[in-house]
Amino acid sequence: MRRLTVVILAALGLFLSVSVAQAQFTGQLSTARTLPSGRYDLGGYFGVYEDAFAFFGQFRGGVAQDFDMGLKLGVINEAASSHFPGDNTGVLLGGDLKYQLLRAMSKDPFDLSIGLGLEFSAVSHYNIFSFGANFIGSYDFDLSGGRVISPYARLNLRGQREHLDLGFPFEGYTDNDFHVGLNAGASLKVSNSLQILGELQFDEVFGFIGGVTYSF
Repeated sequence: MRRLTVVILAALGLFLSVSVAQAQFTGQLSTARTLPSGRYDLGGYFGVYEDAFAFFGQFRGGVAQDFDMGLKLGVINEAASSHFPGDNTGVLLGGDLKYQLLRAMSKDPFDLSIGLGLEFSAVSHYNIFSFGANFIGSYDFDLSGGRVISPYARLNLRGQREHLDLGFPFEGYTDNDFHVGLNAGASLKVSNSLQILGELQFDEVFGFIGGVTYSF
């Protein structure tokens, strides 16, 4: 537990020391709790950002005890900006693996997971690929009528490659950097199979992501 605390504090310190963070777009859209093996989530979401909006879906499934994985696929439309030159529609692809370390139900202070995640976005001649580690914390609060609200947050530490290809006779541009992002949101469980989620993205591109998740 002491070693885990040191890792979390170091990650938070790194986050506070970074002044510029490049963007991801598909967010977290799940709490720190992992799905049991044989249990699945299917969701539809929208994202509104400073210079863009997106629609995408997520499929998430339990793989083993304390371990699940998810895949996100969708489209993004952006206006001309420093992130995506031009005014075009492109694709979004994301995926992650998540392992749960702490469980509030087992007398831990909160739910905590770590994992790996990647995201690829491509619009016109510009694309971003990122890969890194996620730290996700959440806690469930029981409401009346069997509903549950679960605030959660994700710290994302990632390496990122941005590539701009203007085509012949212009030269392309590639930039590789390390970046940090933070997402904070809440999941409202309104029934055994339906959740409503809302999430704020604190990255170089600020945004809001929302939608619904169906569990089966």
